[in-house]
Amino acid sequence: MNKDEMVYLARFLFPEAPAHGKEVSGLLQMAGSAERICRLKYCEGEHTQDLCLQVFKERTIISSIQEEDPFGYELTEPAKVKRACFYLFNCPEHMEGNSCPDVPALQMSRSRFEELKAQAATYTLYTLAECLNAETGDLLRSAQLARVLKYRTADGELRLCSRSTDSWICQHAGYIEDASGGWLLRMSCESAEDWIVAVPASKAEVCLALYEWMLHASHAVNPE
Repeated sequence: MNKDEMVYLARFLFPEAPAHGKEVSGLLQMAGSAERICRLKYCEGEHTQDLCLQVFKERTIISSIQEEDPFGYELTEPAKVKRACFYLFNCPEHMEGNSCPDVPALQMSRSRFEELKAQAATYTLYTLAECLNAETGDLLRSAQLARVLKYRTADGELRLCSRSTDSWICQHAGYIEDASGGWLLRMSCESAEDWIVAVPASKAEVCLALYEWMLHASHAVNPE
């Protein structure tokens, strides 16, 4: 990995890099021969994760980047990688069959969505739904998304990079959930772009999508 690639990955995977200087540097040095790299952040009650998954030809290395709880372990069997994906999202494997019905996705400005997400606790559910509807034009699903934004019990983020012939291909996704269900959020990676696509998805579907991506870089993190 050359210097330009390392800088690019550092900025995408660790936008707050100064807070994790030594940890980030060590992870990026190790990632020189990786085929895929994922930064995963997830919070659900007391279950919190902030770590890096590095996929090599015959092994996967999972490393924490939290100074107060450092750890790292290596997985070589697909079944263990799958189990890890479910564990990191605090999802029992027996939930694997859970899925959401196919419905049209919602698309809107990412910056506006992030603004509404940050202020969701201060809005009434009605106001939040109206704000989302103004962006998406879909009143029913905007109301469903508004409920999850306001009462969310889980919040996750995935920054994924897969190596191509002469560059890295990046994806940025999020996941939010409340008691009524969850939503997968796919969003723009480039600062010049401003879009986000939201679609209902179960936590198990997101776990399986991440697992498939770790096995096959050509897969997008997108529930079927």
